[in-house]
Amino acid sequence: MERYDRQMRVAQIGKSGQKVLQASSILIIGVGAIGTYAAEIATRMGFGRLILVDRDFVELSNLQRQTLFTEEDATQKEAKAWAAAKALRAINQDIQIEFLVDDANAVSLLPYAGNVDAVLDCTDNFATRRFLNQWCLEQRIPWIFASCAGTFANVMPIIPGETACLHCLMEKMPLFNETSCDIIGVHGALIPMLAGLQVSLLTKLLLGERHTAYYQLDNWEMTFQKFGVTRNLDCAVCVHGEKSETVFSKQPMLLCGRDTVQFQIGSAIHFDEFEKVLRRQDIMSNANRFVLTFTFQDYDFTVFQNGRVLVHGTDDLMVAKKQYQHFFNEI
Repeated sequence: MERYDRQMRVAQIGKSGQKVLQASSILIIGVGAIGTYAAEIATRMGFGRLILVDRDFVELSNLQRQTLFTEEDATQKEAKAWAAAKALRAINQDIQIEFLVDDANAVSLLPYAGNVDAVLDCTDNFATRRFLNQWCLEQRIPWIFASCAGTFANVMPIIPGETACLHCLMEKMPLFNETSCDIIGVHGALIPMLAGLQVSLLTKLLLGERHTAYYQLDNWEMTFQKFGVTRNLDCAVCVHGEKSETVFSKQPMLLCGRDTVQFQIGSAIHFDEFEKVLRRQDIMSNANRFVLTFTFQDYDFTVFQNGRVLVHGTDDLMVAKKQYQHFFNEI
C-alpha cells in the first residue's frame, strides 16, 4: 500500500477507500483522448481491474491529445486498446489490465454484463453513448458520461434507477448538441481536466457518494458550471424501457471528418488468407496482430480481424463501395 500513501492520506479516501478502489472493476469504452487520460489516472490510483474497449488504431493526428501512444504506435498502426494496455501495464503491474479491439455492442460486452462496478464513457460519438445508456440501464451498472469539443467539456454520472439517464438529459437540454471534435477540434489541455473530473466522480461513486448534477467546463473562459438535472418520470428509455434499434457497423457509413468509409463484412478476416489474395495482385501489405493495411488505386485500406474494413481517401459511398468490393467479393 506504500505506493498509494499520498492518496490514502486524503481524508475522503483513506485506507478503507483505497481497498474499495483496488477491488473495483471498471469498463472504459473508448481509448482515445478522454480514455487514455482517464485510464492512466485510474491505473496510477490503483483501480484493481480496467477493461479497455476500442475498435480503432493509432494515427499520427491522435498524438496531439491522446496520451499513452507513441509515434511508433502510429507508424505501426497499433490497435488503440492493445497499445494503451501495454503502456498501462508498464505503469502499474499490480492491477489487472484487459483489452478488447472491437465495437462496444451487446455481443462484445456480454462477458462484462454483471461483472463490472462502473463504466466510463470515453467515446467520441452519441450512437455509442445511446447504446451505453441502454446497456447500463439493463445491467444496472452506473456510468459516467463525458464529452468534449472545442473548449467545452461535459460530464455527468448516471446511476440506473436513481438519476436522470442520457435520454432524460438530451430531452431536457434542447441546446445540447452532438458536435464532434472531428469538426471543430479540441483544446489539448481540456482533455486531462475532463478526465480528472470523470475519474473524481467515479471515485466518489465507488466510495458511496451519489451525485445527480451535470457539469460543464470551458477551459478558455475558465468557467465551471453545475446544473441540476432531474429524472424524467415519463422517460421513454429509463422509465418505459424503450430500446433504439442501433446497428453498429452493419451498413456502409462515412466516418465524420476522416474522409473514410467503413464497411463490416460480418465475419472474421484471416490475415494470412487475405494476404494471399493481395499477393496474387502484387499488392504489398503490412500487418500487426490486429490491423492489416495496404494501398490500392490511390486508396488506403485498413482491415481489422473482426471484419471491419476502412477505405480512406473518399467521402463518396459509391466510390468506396467499388474499391471495397474489388477485394471482399473474392474471399
